[in-house]
Order: sequence, then C-alpha cells, then structure tokens
Amino acid sequence: MNLYLILALVSAISMASSGVIARLSGLGAAELTFYRLFVGAVCLLLLVLALGKTAQLRQKPDRRIWLNGVLLASFMLCFLNAISYISLANAIMLVYLAPALAAIAAHFLFDERLDLSSGVCIGLSFFGFAMLQQFKLDLVLTDAQWPGFVYGLLSLVTYSGFLLANRHSGNSDSPLQRAFYQLLIGALCVLPFLPAAPLPTADNVIWVLLAGFFPGFLAIYLAIVALEHLPTRVFGTLAYIEPVAVILAGWWLFAEMLNLLQLGGVALILLAGFAQSVLHQQQNHLPSAQPD
Repeated sequence: MNLYLILALVSAISMASSGVIARLSGLGAAELTFYRLFVGAVCLLLLVLALGKTAQLRQKPDRRIWLNGVLLASFMLCFLNAISYISLANAIMLVYLAPALAAIAAHFLFDERLDLSSGVCIGLSFFGFAMLQQFKLDLVLTDAQWPGFVYGLLSLVTYSGFLLANRHSGNSDSPLQRAFYQLLIGALCVLPFLPAAPLPTADNVIWVLLAGFFPGFLAIYLAIVALEHLPTRVFGTLAYIEPVAVILAGWWLFAEMLNLLQLGGVALILLAGFAQSVLHQQQNHLPSAQPD
C-alpha cells in the first residue's frame, strides 16, 4: 500500500484517540484542545531536534501557515461550542460533512478530478458514518439551539478550509516546519479561552502527554504530510476511519453495544476506504503504463 495512504489511516486513528482521552481524563474541552496543540508542538520540536533539522524552523511561517493554524484551532473550538447548544449527533454530523465538501471544492479549486467512482466512494463513507450515528439528526431547532447550529456550520467550514489549505505547501518545503507552526499558532489561539493557567496536575499529566502525542503531534503532522501527497478525495474518504475507530474504542474499552446498523456502517466505511485507495493506486500507475 502507498506510504501516504498508511499515514492518512494512522492520522485518522490517532485523531480518534482524543475522544477516549477526553472521556478517561476528565479534562475540560478547552484545556484538552490547548494541551493537544501545545504539547503536540513540543513533541514536534523534540523530533526536529533529534533529526538535527532545527534550521527548518528558522524559516518564518508565511500567511498560509498562519491561516492553517487559525483554522485548526477554530474548527476544534467551534465544534466544542456547538455541542454546548445542540446534540452531539447533530454537531458531529455537521463537522463530518467537511471531507466531502473539501473534495468537491478541490475539484474546482485545484483541478482535482472528482469522477463518478471517487464520488461514490466518499458518498458511501458519509452514508456509513450516518449509519454509525443511526441516522439521528434533529432537524427542528429552537431559538436556543441556533447558536449551536451556527457554530456547527463554522466547524464544517473551518475544517474544510484546513484540509484544503494544507493540500499545497506554499512557500515552505518542510512539513516539519508547517506542522510545528500550525500547532503552535493553534495553541496560542486557544489560550484566551482557558478559564485558568494551563498547568496540569500530577493526576492528569499522563493524559496531557497522551493528548499532545497522539491526537496532537501524530495526527496533525501525519495529516499534513499525507495531504501534500494525496488528492483531497482520497484523504477525505480515509478520514471517515476516525469515527470507526471511535465507535470501536467505545465497544472495546467501555463495553458500549454495537447494533447491526452500526456494524454495517463500519463495514461500509472500510469498504469505501479500501476501494478509494485501490482507485488511487490504479490511477497512479496509468501514466507509467502508457508508451512514451
């Protein structure tokens, strides 16, 4: 399998770990987001030091990186605000429209051809995700819920923007540099929303480190590397592995029951991801198969 397909899968699974960490740690939403981004940036800095590539960080972040950092923090914060007003199912359904929306936008913005087969794959992934949610969507919103709907839409738009903005490297040739500054800028954006100084206690320091390493450093860095090399439609389809990992973690760690509809959703997402990966690899081999 293509290396970047594997990186996208590992990124999605690492992203899913944030839900497990949030549930086991008891950390507040804003605190967890800050630790995820700030400790993630520290982990990336340690990697850069270990590789002896500190010169790459001396390049100042350009406007695209600043934008990506703001988008990264914005989609996390908007989602957390959304679930304060509307149901978790509604908020999740909105934010997971982002991979499909980004794939459609990339078709027009970057000339990434979204053909019928690829469109069907990403559509099946979203339908499988809806099956995981058991099609629970409350379309009737009260006046008190409208702010949550707006926050949900903002999380959708900013997550889509994050995916699209990271498709191209801009002035930076180093994914290490781009990931480090995006995580750091994102953490600075979250800082004003913290209720107190973000100093972990002895009881939750392990969760802080786990949040920074898996859904912070590993998920974001690998996503940035994969997005640079994979079409948005391929990365977007594989992004639906994240809710699969979340629901399977709930079954394994917390004894949450899975019904046949949810199991069907898991199977459909895995099938769509496999099909999209095969299509991508076949398309990559087409030019080399043609005579000069």
